[in-house]
This record gives sequence, C-alpha cells and structure tokens, in this order.
Amino acid sequence: MPSQEVDVVKLPRRGLALIASDLHGNLKDFHKLLQIWQNTAVKDKHLIFTGDFIHAMGTKEADNSLELLEEIQLDCKKYPGFHLLLGNHEWATITGNPVYKGGVNQSLIFEKLLKDKYGSRWKVKLAEYSHFFKKLPVAVKTSNGVFISHSGPPENVKSLQQIMNITRRGYSANQSLFELLWRRYHDYSKQDVDQFLEAVGCQAMIVGHTPVDGYKLYGNQLIISSSYTKGRKAYVELDLKKDISNGGDLKKMVRYLR
Repeated sequence: MPSQEVDVVKLPRRGLALIASDLHGNLKDFHKLLQIWQNTAVKDKHLIFTGDFIHAMGTKEADNSLELLEEIQLDCKKYPGFHLLLGNHEWATITGNPVYKGGVNQSLIFEKLLKDKYGSRWKVKLAEYSHFFKKLPVAVKTSNGVFISHSGPPENVKSLQQIMNITRRGYSANQSLFELLWRRYHDYSKQDVDQFLEAVGCQAMIVGHTPVDGYKLYGNQLIISSSYTKGRKAYVELDLKKDISNGGDLKKMVRYLR
C-alpha cells in the first residue's frame, strides 16, 4: 500500500503507475486514461494525475471542470491507488489569485461555471473545492527513484523532508511551493534538476505544467502533456519494479492516447 507523509505519497517497489498531467477540464481524456488504468492487468497499480484538473484554457474542448471535479473526488474514495497532486490552477483557487491564459482570466470563467450550476450557493461550492484542494499532496516519490510533481524543481531544497512539510508554511507566501507548482524548464538548468534529485534521493522526475508535443526530455526531467498539449497526448506507464537510472529510462515508458 502507498503511504502518505504529509505532502508526499511514497510508493513501494512493486506494480505499475500510470502518470498523466494537465487535464484542464477534459472529461473525455480523463475517461480514456481511467479506462486504460482499469484495464491494466497488474495487481498493484496506481493512477497519478499531476494537477491542473480545472480551467479549459480556451481549447476547443468543452470545459467540464466541475463534472471532472465531482468524478475525481469520488474516485479518490473508490480506488486506493488513485492519486491527485496539487497543480498551480488548484493553488490559485486556494489562494484567490487569478490565472490568465491568452489574456483571459481563467479564475473568473471557473466562477461563472459555479454560478451557472449552483446559483446562490456558488461560493459555498467554491469553498468546498478549495478545502478539497488543500488535502492534495504535492508529490509522489517511488521506491525505484522517481519524483513526480506538477512542475519544478524549486530552488534551495536540501532534503525530501522540506517537500514533505511544504504546505505547513501556507500556500500564499510560500516561495518553494510556488516554484514547485509554477516553474518551467526555461527557469532552471539541467544541473538544477540533478541537484534537486540528489537532495530528494531520486534519479529522475516526471512533471507536467508546460505544454509540449507529447513529451520533452530535459536532462533527467521528463515533461509530459496528457490533454492540454502542443500536439500529441502522452502519459507514462512506470514500472515500479524496474531500476531507474536517468530520464532516458522514463522516456522508454511514454505512451500516447489514441
């Protein structure tokens, strides 16, 4: 069984983990990924979403953020191996900070969805979602040396313990948490990735956040786009029993949605 130590979920060295990123209200892609996971003939299996469940970001797909949230809350209770991580868009809901894409305030669009569906109770529902988001861990660490988070790495991390307790310092004025949720690969070097991995005791990491064509390997960091993407939609089937030495080992485990 996985164990959660405050903000980090630790997975044992057995079974398989399917890792996907940035659904942004795409219920259709969520159902595809869930079905792939359910159909996987492995006893110990985990499904990990690296955050950003909400805000359709101006795509052609319908914004099913609310429907998706209702489903994933139920799935958290239904499946022991179902793991949701905090993303920067959920962080924005917690802190009340607006998120813009293409000059459009995504937070206001989300509020309009709430008003249209819940009427005068929309603020109550927003508070319920914020409470749910505060329960989410920020990372997964596997026993075969993979660190999984929404983005990052943050600067000045000296040990895994700092990540395990990161939300205890709050959400708004918390630079390390901000960097773990907002940084893109042009904000740091491949050497920064390696220094972070050494500090947390891992050999490679998987993140989402930055839209790419399926995946991008940046040193020992694998960036994936599973729904909101610049082209293909990729996810990772991580063999938790296999030795992981570097990012190249993760690249071999990339799969694509059809």
